[in-house]
Amino acid sequence: MMKTKKIVSLFSVVLALMFFCVAVAEEKPAVTPEEIIIKVREAAKLLEEKGEAGLADFNKPESPWVWSGTYIFVFNCEKGIIAAHPNNKLIGIELASRTDPKGNRYNLDLCEASKKSEGGWVEYWRPTDTLDEKGEAKYRRKISYIISVLGIPYEIGAGIYEPTLTVEELNKMIDEVK
Repeated sequence: MMKTKKIVSLFSVVLALMFFCVAVAEEKPAVTPEEIIIKVREAAKLLEEKGEAGLADFNKPESPWVWSGTYIFVFNCEKGIIAAHPNNKLIGIELASRTDPKGNRYNLDLCEASKKSEGGWVEYWRPTDTLDEKGEAKYRRKISYIISVLGIPYEIGAGIYEPTLTVEELNKMIDEVK
C-alpha cells in the first residue's frame, strides 16, 4: 500500500512537471520596456549610419527588428507618414489617419514624444482578437517608445502591451537604461 502511494505521488509530480514544461515552452518571452528602449536605440544608430537606404531593414517580417511579438517601426513625422514597417501595407499611411477607440491620434502623439531629447513613451488602445459579451471588439493598452534619428528626418520606435506601468514611470526609466 505504501509503495503504491509513493508511485502515485511520483507519477503526479512527473505529470505536473511535464505540464509546466509544456506551458513554459509555449509562452513567448515577455519584452520589457528596458528591452524596447535598447532595441529602439540600436535601430536608430543603424538608420543614422545607413540613412534612407536603411529603411528597407525594418520592412522585413523575418528581420532581427521583429522579435517576441513586437517590432520596430519608422515614421517621417515631417511628412506625416509611416516610413517603414514590417507590415508593408502600412508603409505610406498618414499618421493622422490612425486613431484609437478613445479618439487619440496616437501616431501624432508619438511624433510629439520623439521631439524630447531622449524620446518618450505614449499609451494608446489596440483591438484584441476577442469580442466582449456584447460581441464588440475588446481593447488593451499598448505603450510605445519613440526617438528621433539624428541627422535625418525619421523617428523610430517599438511598442508592447504593458498594463501596469504609467507613462510617467516609463519616461523616468529612459535615463536609467544605458
